[in-house]
Amino acid sequence: MNILFFASDYKIGLSTLLTDQLLALHRNGINVYPVAGEKNQEKGLEEQIIAQKIQLKRIHGLDDHKNFFRLVNDIKEIIQTEDIRLVHVQNNWQLAIIAVVKLKLYFLKKIKIIYTLHGFRHNSFIKSIMAQFIIGTALFLFADKVICMCQYLKKKFRFLSYKIIILPLGVADMFFQDKRPNTPKNGLQIIFPAQFRNGKNQDLIIKAFAKHIHENKDSESYMILPGNGPLWEDMKKLASALYLQDRISFPGLCSKRQTKELYLQSNIGIVSSNSETFGQSIVEPFVLGRCILTTAVGVAPDIIATGKNGFFFRNQDELAILFDKLYKDQSIIDKTGENNFLKGKMFQWDNIIQDYKKQILNN
Repeated sequence: MNILFFASDYKIGLSTLLTDQLLALHRNGINVYPVAGEKNQEKGLEEQIIAQKIQLKRIHGLDDHKNFFRLVNDIKEIIQTEDIRLVHVQNNWQLAIIAVVKLKLYFLKKIKIIYTLHGFRHNSFIKSIMAQFIIGTALFLFADKVICMCQYLKKKFRFLSYKIIILPLGVADMFFQDKRPNTPKNGLQIIFPAQFRNGKNQDLIIKAFAKHIHENKDSESYMILPGNGPLWEDMKKLASALYLQDRISFPGLCSKRQTKELYLQSNIGIVSSNSETFGQSIVEPFVLGRCILTTAVGVAPDIIATGKNGFFFRNQDELAILFDKLYKDQSIIDKTGENNFLKGKMFQWDNIIQDYKKQILNN
């Protein structure tokens, strides 16, 4: 079966994550025809695709949410030329385009639509409810299968349960190693890569870290907060105000390879978000054998068992208590990280694609 795979997203262009997925589809014997807008999230993505002799079709304006009917005709032509029977879309704009194409080709070709639910406006209650209604209605009308990345998402769209398949996102191949990478032994070495915006709550982590540092006279521990966004400067100022300017680094937006190197300098991956549709910042340190401290968001409740491979927290005080606990008994960091490393292959793309073939291509 030939699959038309949308490999880019709004304002991002060709996505690092979706490039990894389409390469895994190809590697596992699936005829995949990727389409993307003109931009790239990172350098070198198109070269990776070309190196595997996959034909990437660039479509002008695909990710700009303009010229809808021109895009419909462009996609329709590809579907007819390449004898596409299944289309995998990543957002509502792409779903709308394919829905119109499907109607136009209704009497000529049967097209199956797969939709991966990457996110909705979950930091605002009102916007979240509206988004769930709009997205849910569109999926009810047009999608044949809906991929949810964790149980949290499935519960949000339970009325579509008959269409839903649970498939996690994968982690880039570069993160997987035969032996667990060495773990730093000098106190708490913490990392949280994320956008600096409302709902990510870097301020909560910084304040809890400050409380731990000052109450325990901890001279070893360090924190890395990669990412950019509207609150980046505010968080730097907060760190300085709490006398942590030498204990927290803000390296800015990092590539996936750079982020991996920062994980290797850390022994604790932390996530303080109000909500996540999945949580790459949970699964990437998980795969590398790091201890996980997280709010109960995204995939975390599916994979974290308290005390065995990580810990949950709900607020600043609970996080500060966890910092104290792990600092006083650092063997816990190593034991929980080891347990994560042993389970990490569940997020290897090749394993996920085998489930993709069973649940989507063979049904």
